[in-house]
Amino acid sequence: MLAYWFYIDGVDTIIRMAVDYEMSLGFDSKDLIISLLIVQFVGFPAAIVFGKLGQKWGVRRSIFLSIGIYIFVVIWGTMMTKRVEFYILAVVIGLSQGGIQALSRSYYSRLIPPDKTAEYFGFYNMLGKFAVIFGPALIGITGLAVKKALMPPSPSIYEMEHIGQIASRAGIASVLILFIAGGVLFYFVREEKN
Repeated sequence: MLAYWFYIDGVDTIIRMAVDYEMSLGFDSKDLIISLLIVQFVGFPAAIVFGKLGQKWGVRRSIFLSIGIYIFVVIWGTMMTKRVEFYILAVVIGLSQGGIQALSRSYYSRLIPPDKTAEYFGFYNMLGKFAVIFGPALIGITGLAVKKALMPPSPSIYEMEHIGQIASRAGIASVLILFIAGGVLFYFVREEKN
């Protein structure tokens, strides 16, 4: 559950904070709407493909693949400068988003006692709702710390804008902590012991 909480917090944070992040980089609101639609349209068939991949490769490997894709997304997102990169990133997020959520639920169902599924899935869903708290806070704290460290006493408008973009990129980079922690903890989950 702790591994799931970390990596799904990273997923939810990317989904919820993408609009704010892209606006801080100066993209148009039209681009943001198009990218959100791309994620949704790509996400549904990708979840089906990830289900097939989970059957062929195994659920654990497929979840690790999804975590790896999200680590790549975060790293690429911190360096992104062009509109086309934003759209490509939306496709990559759509490819992994539905898969990691469906596979996590499937894997969790293997670990819980069959006679207590309602209680365990109730806890699972509650934990998923709380997963969106830590990531945005992490982004905000990191962004503020970077701004405070880099901002000169009397900044020009250019300096404020430039440092603001650096702070936004650093905030998004901090989401790597969630995926790495989730991946490391997930590595130690042993299905056969449960």
